[in-house]
Amino acid sequence: MHVSAENLLEQGRLPAYSFNARMKLKDCDLNRIVGELKEMLPGILPDGVEVVFDLADSELTIMTDPLKLKGAFLNLIKNAGDALSTGGSLTLSTSRIRFSHGADSSSPYAAGECALASISDTGIGMNEIVKERMFEPFFTTKSGKDRGLGCTLAQRVVECHNGRMSVDSGINRGTRVSIYLPLIKTAGTQELPIPLPSSFSMKAAGAGIRG
Repeated sequence: MHVSAENLLEQGRLPAYSFNARMKLKDCDLNRIVGELKEMLPGILPDGVEVVFDLADSELTIMTDPLKLKGAFLNLIKNAGDALSTGGSLTLSTSRIRFSHGADSSSPYAAGECALASISDTGIGMNEIVKERMFEPFFTTKSGKDRGLGCTLAQRVVECHNGRMSVDSGINRGTRVSIYLPLIKTAGTQELPIPLPSSFSMKAAGAGIRG
């Protein structure tokens, strides 16, 4: 079944507090999910924006609801597009990074590793006040019909995948949103999200998190 960007973004019109955390998850390669966004971007980004995909060479297998995760990415990309109204570039990248201590041998997670998906733009950036409030329900710096729910929904979806988000931004230096998702070491399906290892750390090597 083909799902358009409009269908996925439609979820962002629902109040964040009504979002159902229960999702049917399955094992899927994060590279595939991010790569499939390519055909959806022309209707979201302004004309003239250069888009770069920089995906990891190896598979990044996560437990995910692919449609909801794509919707989260698209809401963040739409937000980046608003900051690129006068042009610029958007980079979508994935990589495998290590957190501070490995999971134990009985954990379903790949020991000491997680997947990182990054959405980086060269747009106008945000000041500290806007950055601190960007995931707040109904907060928006835009006029018109925008309801300020896209980033809130994206954060909720990531959290329901037992992931974490970090934001680095500054006026006239663009924005980078980093999304950390636990890797798994076995295939299968799961009706509810499984918890992150207690040793999961935002001080991942090379991640440069400042959010």
